[in-house]
Amino acid sequence: MDPGQIQIFHCIHRCVRRAFLCGTDPYSGTCYEHRRQWIRERLEFLASTFAIDCLTYTIMSNHLHHVLRSRPDIVEGWSDDEVARRWLRLFPKRRSADESPVEPTSEEINSIVGDAEELGKLRRRLSDLSWWARCIAENIARLSNQEDNVTGHFWEGRYTSQQLLDEAAVLAC
Repeated sequence: MDPGQIQIFHCIHRCVRRAFLCGTDPYSGTCYEHRRQWIRERLEFLASTFAIDCLTYTIMSNHLHHVLRSRPDIVEGWSDDEVARRWLRLFPKRRSADESPVEPTSEEINSIVGDAEELGKLRRRLSDLSWWARCIAENIARLSNQEDNVTGHFWEGRYTSQQLLDEAAVLAC
């Protein structure tokens, strides 16, 4: 992936150890259908934070497909303050008692804005598919493992991706 170019990729996250992403496990009879909502809410949150378009997605019983378009052109237009605020939405420094993120302070924002090297790195990350994939996978894995009362890997590897080079490939996907 060229981080400076607008590109479209088909990404796949696959579960391990017969874990269920959604649907009903025929062996245990446990229904995991509610996880679709977790994933949808997480995708909406990431789409509102990253400079990445989620063109489409589908959630299968043991894997997630999504078609993503990187938008480095958009993130370059954001102010330094906007980059810092978006990053702190993803990785808040502080949380409230119910674990929801607390609005960042001006000091937290200024600590990012005042460091040009760090700011540049975060600006690139906000249009990077690998960071998007990390933010979806980690969140869903934590929730699923907690619900299943297990530890360890939930996803098989990181994720796989295939660049879609033309409109026909995008439509086929």
